[in-house]
Amino acid sequence: MDADAMAKFCNANGIRLIIDAAHPFAVDLHHNIKNAAIRCNITTLRFERPVPDFLNNNYVRFFDDFVSLEEALLNSDFENILALTGVQTIPKLRAVWQKRQCYFRILDTRLSRHKANKYGIPQYLVIPMAPDEDVDSLVALAKKTGVRVLLSKESGASGFIQSKIEAAALLKVPLWMVRRPSLPDFSYKVFSPKSFLQRFYHLRRELMQDKSPLRKGYTTGTCLTAAAKACFLGLMTGVFPDEVSVMLPDGSEAVFPVFPGSISDVKASCVVIKDAGDDADVIHGHEIGCELKICPGSGMKFLQGKGVGKVTLPGLQVPVGQPAINPVPRQMVTNLLEHLAEDYGLEMGFEVRAFVPEGEKLAAKTFNPRVGVVGGISIIGTSGRVIPFSSEAFLASIRPQLSVAMKTGCREVVLTSGKRSENLIRSDFSHLPDTAFVHFGNLIGNTIKMAVEEGAEKITLALMFAKSTKLAAGNLNTHSKNCRFNPVFVADIARDCGLAPDVIGEIESLKMANAVLDIIPPEISTQFYQIIATTCFEVCKPLIPENIVFKFVMLIGKESKIKIEYRSGSDHKLCHGQG
Repeated sequence: MDADAMAKFCNANGIRLIIDAAHPFAVDLHHNIKNAAIRCNITTLRFERPVPDFLNNNYVRFFDDFVSLEEALLNSDFENILALTGVQTIPKLRAVWQKRQCYFRILDTRLSRHKANKYGIPQYLVIPMAPDEDVDSLVALAKKTGVRVLLSKESGASGFIQSKIEAAALLKVPLWMVRRPSLPDFSYKVFSPKSFLQRFYHLRRELMQDKSPLRKGYTTGTCLTAAAKACFLGLMTGVFPDEVSVMLPDGSEAVFPVFPGSISDVKASCVVIKDAGDDADVIHGHEIGCELKICPGSGMKFLQGKGVGKVTLPGLQVPVGQPAINPVPRQMVTNLLEHLAEDYGLEMGFEVRAFVPEGEKLAAKTFNPRVGVVGGISIIGTSGRVIPFSSEAFLASIRPQLSVAMKTGCREVVLTSGKRSENLIRSDFSHLPDTAFVHFGNLIGNTIKMAVEEGAEKITLALMFAKSTKLAAGNLNTHSKNCRFNPVFVADIARDCGLAPDVIGEIESLKMANAVLDIIPPEISTQFYQIIATTCFEVCKPLIPENIVFKFVMLIGKESKIKIEYRSGSDHKLCHGQG
């Protein structure tokens, strides 16, 4: 395809990402890809071959292009030449092989032989054979043809460039090399399979946000299990597998590419890359690793590695002092290793050290600091899969927070939708520790129920105005998929407050709740906001037992708070305060 054909194809098929993994010297292809991507506004990802370090190598000489290489060869005294540059370069060096003994090693394929024949080169100068990294075979070929100079392109490991350099040194002949042509500016460029996979996972999630259904991913527990299996197989065979499959609790299978670390007689380590699917998981695209050590005897011991947290507070599923590896991942790893040991007829114990290279930095973006998990992330998971944006997964993260608060003696909790609303109300609760503040996102009803179940004696619910309008309308889950701002409901409250018809009409036409704040400033109609706050309180009240103190706080902008408090055995009270 040329650029026009590529652009047509991409538009017709809804392409959002082009991966260019072609040979560095495929110049026309690179530019066609770039031009098509520009026309279609498509992201590009270049999978580049790393450039070896040629510094201080006396045998290597560089040329900017084949024109300058050809000129240098014709001006040299070299009569026998071996070109390791591929069949496509035969016409580029036509003047050389017409005047010298210039042999071309080409791929041993029908297509390559056909091309060589079409270019008109004498057949005795063509050597069809499969290139490999065997230095001895290349040295033998050079000696057989009596060559005095080797030709190559500046390729990477896949072009066996290191073997060519070593062969030139053994033969004591120069290696003349054509530099890589400059590439277009791609959106992203990577140089290894691991970095490619990491970037690809992020791009796939970013570029496919609007598709449906959302793609599921895998938990950190599943990733640890995969890495543990790869380590075991590496210890048994001496070589890490390219990929491993693991069975999930639901009986399905997950496959992970393996990126090897170190290996010895009794210990091995490797990493896999976490794919969280379309979920907004902070660990998505990052490395999850395992160091597995064979121990005498039997049994399984889980150890804390770099970037994995340690439990320091009671209330979680793991005892204080243990690495934050939850029961289900521990059981998955234990079952896997026990079955593998049985398959190999071995009686041995294992030390499993989970590690996450960037875990300590990533943990700051999670709830771990709030629940006393220090030093890194938690290895979690119950089903082995990550369900994107699922309420179940979010609730599973809320309960440990509430449990830790209760187990550490804090019987009062403050529930907010997120950090912003917490910051606005934090000064009112300076007597409480960090563990008392819990973010519920949109799951108001479920979070209140869990707080009651965990033993909270005082519960404060703080909401910004926009979510308050949804809660007042009876929605204990305020997610946009569950409910939207209801302007008619809010307009009816304004009407009950005796506000002017034009104000009511303006509210009825709104799309966003926060626009109400400009139409009805709090100082103009305190009653309007009091009614909404009172209604929110009444919606929540059935969830609160008589022995629990419950307070609702509606946050309006940065300054005003409407507070409603309910105490057992007494009516609720209302106050409007600045703070």
